[in-house]
Amino acid sequence: MTSSQPASNSEAVADLYDTFSEFHARINDSNLHVGYWQNADDTSTFQEATERLTGLMIERLAPQAGQRVLDIGCGIGKPALRLASGHPVDVVGVTVSPRQIELATARAIESELADRVRFELADAQQLPYPDASFDAGWFFESLIHMPDKPRAVAEAARVLRRGATLAVADMFHEPGKDWSEIHPLVTAVTLDTYEPLLAKAGFEVLEVTDVTPHIRVPEPVRGQLRTMMLEHREEWVDIAGEEVVRAMLDPEVDTFYTPGLGYVLLTARRR
Repeated sequence: MTSSQPASNSEAVADLYDTFSEFHARINDSNLHVGYWQNADDTSTFQEATERLTGLMIERLAPQAGQRVLDIGCGIGKPALRLASGHPVDVVGVTVSPRQIELATARAIESELADRVRFELADAQQLPYPDASFDAGWFFESLIHMPDKPRAVAEAARVLRRGATLAVADMFHEPGKDWSEIHPLVTAVTLDTYEPLLAKAGFEVLEVTDVTPHIRVPEPVRGQLRTMMLEHREEWVDIAGEEVVRAMLDPEVDTFYTPGLGYVLLTARRR
């Protein structure tokens, strides 16, 4: 491996989500992504806010009947299942976590959607699908975990047909404030990186929307989250460590906000 090739972190990400996903599903309604609040006075619960963000992603995908959609980094499947429950499409979700596959597949069966939604173990940076085999796709807060983003986006372009829509929800960092440097399993880029990254892979970027203010957790909701964390404190400590949990439970500090962290929604078309 040359120095220009980012090291794969797939195994470490899989280990994290094998451990974390079941716990998160039990206490936070299975959406493994942030929420979207209308403004600082919005008292929507975390679960309601995550569902709102899923809805925004589905709007950007604009699914059409009969399409085959690729969910790249599917988590435990809730966004994919919501997509399929509201639209007559087939969905394939991929993740590097075997436990996520088990949980997502069980949810598909429970939701009676297993005939149109399936989940498979695959690395986004080396997708096991033929060229031009999907009509649409998304990276829903998963690109952040992929150190070789050009390769992941190029793989998405390879398996999408010409004219296919790609939707992206991702965390970025403000210039000079790379918060991801202290997190071993994420790599953030600046907002102005996305358009050339997608263009080089063969996409036309149609829309870039900075929604950073909307992912800030309003104070009443922060209180609800702290209460929930306190109820499950020991489990959180096992996952995140005592120091992190103690900080997040501090009511004097907005620990649900990371300085320099931004959030973007993008829509692109495969050229």
